[in-house]
Amino acid sequence: MENRKNELIEKLKQTSQIEENEIKTAIAPGRVNLIGEHTDYNMGYVLPFAVDKDTMISAAPNQTDRVSLMSLNLDNATNFSLKDLELTEADSWGNYAKGICYYLLQEGYEIGGIDGALHSTVPIGSGMSSSAALEVSIAYIFQLVFNLNIPDLDLIKIAFRAEREFMGVQCGIMDQYVSVRGVKNSVIFIDCRSLDFEIIRIPDKDLQMVVLHTNIKRAAGSALNQRKQECFDAVKELQKHDASIEALRDVSTEFFEKYKRSLPPILRKRSQHIIYENQRVIEAKHALEDGDLEKLGKLMRESHQSLAKLYEVSIKELDIMVKLAIEVPGVIGCRMTGAGLGGATIAVVERDKVNNLISNITSKYQKLTGKEPLIYICQISDGVREV
Repeated sequence: MENRKNELIEKLKQTSQIEENEIKTAIAPGRVNLIGEHTDYNMGYVLPFAVDKDTMISAAPNQTDRVSLMSLNLDNATNFSLKDLELTEADSWGNYAKGICYYLLQEGYEIGGIDGALHSTVPIGSGMSSSAALEVSIAYIFQLVFNLNIPDLDLIKIAFRAEREFMGVQCGIMDQYVSVRGVKNSVIFIDCRSLDFEIIRIPDKDLQMVVLHTNIKRAAGSALNQRKQECFDAVKELQKHDASIEALRDVSTEFFEKYKRSLPPILRKRSQHIIYENQRVIEAKHALEDGDLEKLGKLMRESHQSLAKLYEVSIKELDIMVKLAIEVPGVIGCRMTGAGLGGATIAVVERDKVNNLISNITSKYQKLTGKEPLIYICQISDGVREV
């Protein structure tokens, strides 16, 4: 970590006139969702954790109104004025920075121009939320550089609005939430309506989280928006039977079973996934609290099947990855994580069986798919912080 920080600072010193003693450095993690997929934008429950794949950014004020950021891993830069925060197709990741600045200013925070350099270790399109790590790191570096006192929840909402409203991605708030509030060796149980949360410690049973990437970049943007609309349409239909329903999280499994035949087949499938997935998140939380890993594994398998068959956001490669993982003794559970249609799975593994898992994946996955698997052994990290 110290080497990365020094590299960023040296790059800044070479390319700008800022004083080294004014440079601040922040780090914001990506995340993996253990269970609770597509429930966040349905006001439901999720159970994610922050990972040690992150975006690190070093920056200092430049006494102008211009924001100049360079990405060392992408080998390109963005440069824009705080007076011209327009989404432009050519600016790719720079638009996320514009969105952060737009909502900081809208919320009344006094910011100026900065020169900065950043580096990310979050694989893009992996389902580990490289975008949230970028958004949160940029928001936090403005806080450090300009001595802003932004409450955690406001920081989360600013980063969330940058992605949802500025970038136009119909996501939920989970990714930004856990990037800010992650806790080492713990998952976070989040109520995406109230935004209340609980810290749930991982049982002390020598477990390892392993992300198994299909090597297919996630491409769920339009599908995500479509699924969200289908969920909203299902709510409208279910409101005919109970006007108090505002989101699918308000629908009990008993209510759904009673009225599911009133839904068109597609809406029935989408809502069935969300309603039962919310229940699985609650049960997974209790399983972790009780140290019931067998129950956790069962819930993870059920979650993946639901995502594949009902929500239809899995692909052949994700299904193969899950199958190869769960056939290895010592793998507690495995499921796709993230929006789907590419990306990765998350496996919970007994630590002394990790090499067996890696061996099985590397020896079989490429033969079955023609793709080389990408494997990340993840440590559960703290949220955004100064380094």
